[in-house]
Order: sequence, then structure tokens, then C-alpha cells
Amino acid sequence: MNVPATFHALAAALLPLTLLSDCAATSANTLPKYQAPPTGILAAVINVGPHGHAWSIDGAETPPFAKTLHLAPGEHRVGINCLSFEISIEVIPGGPLPPLTPVVIPKSTAQFVLVTGSFGAGKTYYTRCIVVNGQPRATIADSPDGSTLPEGFTSICTRECPH
Repeated sequence: MNVPATFHALAAALLPLTLLSDCAATSANTLPKYQAPPTGILAAVINVGPHGHAWSIDGAETPPFAKTLHLAPGEHRVGINCLSFEISIEVIPGGPLPPLTPVVIPKSTAQFVLVTGSFGAGKTYYTRCIVVNGQPRATIADSPDGSTLPEGFTSICTRECPH
């Protein structure tokens, strides 16, 4: 058994776990939990896409894997993000495994935005995550294939903003 090869394999396997475990760690600065409106109220709905996440509504943390969120009609501030994740494999000539050693290199980038607007009763909104040249762009739209903010909504980028 080749010790350097085992180390590389172990390091490649543990890196994604450490990235994921950081997300699950509790913090002293944890947000309050979001409370959806009571059933029976005609609510606005946010449909969360596969690569984005609505992580807060009015400063309260949403459930981690929720694909549908309900809001009381009215003005809200929704925090959304968009994750771009890619894995590349590079080969190191003359590495510990002759003649070539493959190395897994994960790269991720996330953009965070706060979207503010008046969410209408019975209306569905869609988080959108578009990645252009490896750079994620998060937004919310009022149609499944929309790419612009609904009328009257504003968006402020808070992290990984385009220059």
C-alpha cells in the first residue's frame, strides 16, 4: 500500500465533508427560525430552484432544504444565494504514483443577494441561479423562465458581487 497515494485519496474524500460540515455547524449568531403564515391564508409562494436557496425571510432563517416557502402577502426582504460548484481533476507528472498522479480540485463560488419587494397573495415567485463563466448570479422572478426581477422589486448583492 502506497502511503502518499492513500493520503491523497483520504484528503480528496475528506475535503467535501469538511465543507459540508461547516454549513451544518451551529453558531452563536444563529438567526431566528422563519414562521410561515397560518394555513388558510392565501399566501405568496417562493419556488426554490435546484442550485439556489432562499436562506432568510425578513431576517429569519428558512428550513435548510425547503423547495417551497410561503409568505404572508406584503413587503418582505428575502435572502437568496446561488452556488456554482465544479470539480476538476488535474494530473501531476512524476507525483507519488508513477508515472502520473490525479488530484481532485473542488472549486465553489456562491453569490448572496437580498431581494425586497411586495409579494402578492396567491402569486408564485421563482429563485433563479444562473452561472456565466463560472460566476453565479442569484435573482428572483415571477415566472419559471424569467430572468428579471418582478416590477417594484430591488436586489442588493451582499457577497461575491460582480465587479
